Amino acid sequence: MKEIKVALVGQPNVGKSHLINSISGATLHVGNFSGVTVEKKEVEFVRDGYKIKLIDLPGTYSLHTYTPEEDVTKKFLLNEEYDLILNVVDSNQIEKNLVFSFQIADLGRPMAIAFNMYDEYSRQGGEIDTDKFFKLTNIKAENVSAKEKFGLEELFQKVIKAYEEKNIPKIYYSETVEETIENLKPFIKDCDKFSKRFVAIRLLEDDEDIYKIIHEKPWFADLMPELKKSKDILRGEYSEEDTKTILFEERLALAKGIVTQIAKKAKKETLTEKIDKILIHPILGLPIFLFVMWAIFQLTFSLGAVPMDWIDAGFNIFGSWVGNAMPESMIKQALVEGVIPAVGAVVMFLPNILILFLGLNLLEQTGYMARAAYVMDGVLKRFGLQGRAFIPLVSGFGCSVPAYMAARTLKNPKDRLITMLVIGFMSCGARLPIYVLLVSAFFAPSLQGDVMFAIYLGGALTGLIVAKILRIVLFKGEPEPFVMELPKYRFPKIKAVIFDLWVKTKLFLRKAGVFIGITAFGIWFLSAYPRADIVKKYEPLIQSANANQKEVLANKMQQEILENSYIARVGKLMVPFTKPLDLGWKEDVSLLVGLAAKEAVVGTMSELYGIGEADETSKALIEKIKNSMPFTAAVAMIIIVMFYSPCVAAMSTFYAEVPQWAWRIFYTVYPNVFAYIAAFIGVSLIKLFS
Repeated sequence: MKEIKVALVGQPNVGKSHLINSISGATLHVGNFSGVTVEKKEVEFVRDGYKIKLIDLPGTYSLHTYTPEEDVTKKFLLNEEYDLILNVVDSNQIEKNLVFSFQIADLGRPMAIAFNMYDEYSRQGGEIDTDKFFKLTNIKAENVSAKEKFGLEELFQKVIKAYEEKNIPKIYYSETVEETIENLKPFIKDCDKFSKRFVAIRLLEDDEDIYKIIHEKPWFADLMPELKKSKDILRGEYSEEDTKTILFEERLALAKGIVTQIAKKAKKETLTEKIDKILIHPILGLPIFLFVMWAIFQLTFSLGAVPMDWIDAGFNIFGSWVGNAMPESMIKQALVEGVIPAVGAVVMFLPNILILFLGLNLLEQTGYMARAAYVMDGVLKRFGLQGRAFIPLVSGFGCSVPAYMAARTLKNPKDRLITMLVIGFMSCGARLPIYVLLVSAFFAPSLQGDVMFAIYLGGALTGLIVAKILRIVLFKGEPEPFVMELPKYRFPKIKAVIFDLWVKTKLFLRKAGVFIGITAFGIWFLSAYPRADIVKKYEPLIQSANANQKEVLANKMQQEILENSYIARVGKLMVPFTKPLDLGWKEDVSLLVGLAAKEAVVGTMSELYGIGEADETSKALIEKIKNSMPFTAAVAMIIIVMFYSPCVAAMSTFYAEVPQWAWRIFYTVYPNVFAYIAAFIGVSLIKLFS
């Protein structure tokens, strides 16, 4: 029995596997492609006296490959023996899918197309005239539904017919491109099994694999000047430097033209399509997105400020109650002066964090986040990032840990690593309390929301610039083209939103209650000891003094204890290094603790600035910092917090995701060096212009 070996190709999620599973009487074989761990599926079945062998190739968007799976598909199409290409196309995304169809049609091999998911397309009023498609392209096609199992037998009849008739696709581009191809063909002599036309097109698209194949050919040297000349002609005609983009736009235009002739689209414009006309508008899309993010940060600050006083008052009452209920002891001192005020100072910012999370969650649930990624793709591409990187980058505003995990959606290893190396520049929710504290202390209320937005926007822009530098210096090459299905808009599920906020609240409070509580206790101990000699010196004086003098002497004793404490000794060792940034030892220690957990920074500052008394409020911490720190130090601290290493949990996740030690060491060092240099520049500029 004669065998027809068919290469089954298509973009991801077009239903290739579903189609294979729907073929009745087929035998499935599963293994790996040679030399790689990519799964290989083969099915065999008999139709009309032929044994048909289908080889399911990994989904790919283009012959410009970026992932190992896509590389497998390309290598198979270029190097392996097969009789025919069966291309599966999603009928609902017909124009986008045909761009890839026309690219593989350039191979000049017999080809057939399955317009899959036709059931969904037809229910919306759509129709595809496959006979007319054949007349226009010489590619036999059939409308099928792998899900509802119709059209499959007709499809394989056309596959057999295309094999018997050797139907080679006839795809022609614009006159300019065709002339360029024809000009190159005389310089291309023998080129193995590839047609001269295919080699000419792939060279115009800078296909490295084809370059390698023809590099040793004797006619290679004669071809290169003509190729350069041809590319220059295309660049001049299309005002586009990238000839790959020129060919892509040619195929897209061709697809649109053919679809206009063969397909009848759905009659009604859906609500999603109407909204998309505004939200992903080429001009309006980006300003709308920036406005949405600005509004979220404004609400984060203004609404979040309302319950802060209530939470603050609640912790003060609780601290007073604990102070009155417990007998005098070191534990009582630690709780009243250290743990409770520190935990309270952090929990006070919970409303701000929840509002930020709520905003991001609503963007995700309504379907706008995917549009934002689409809108941002053009911007990100300029900075060497792929559009899909938007999701982990925005996740970084919530927490770096899931953001590193979300980077797994980037299939290209270079794109993924660059994205992960700049996620730390997106300020996570744990940094918010530090910003709120310092911004509240040093900026007028009318400016605080704008300053907060500037901090977040500045961090994000810096991350993009660093990504561009990394792309130029360490990860040369173009990012993978961005393709993402845009989901329909939908109302958010209130239950899911509340549940997500509850989970985040629980995690935050657990961290504040356990980790920050333990840290606060340790900081209190290190800032309260050694004290025996100092207490011994002051106690007789306090006992013999009058009421007013007692308070003065008690404060003086506490100050002397703090100045000579263990933690002060550690902080003072760092002072020579951070003196150019106008930072003192208290800020140095707070930042050092922040390497473990950013949530602990405010609590540490509260402890070191002595805001642990029961009659103090956290507003007193703001006043204390405002009066104790110079403005330049506050700016330096904000800049360092923006850029230096994420917390231990986030770094551990990065280490787990990136196995190479060289990148682990690099990521451990460079954000901190960058933060110090950026802070130094910021402080120097303020001094220069003040």
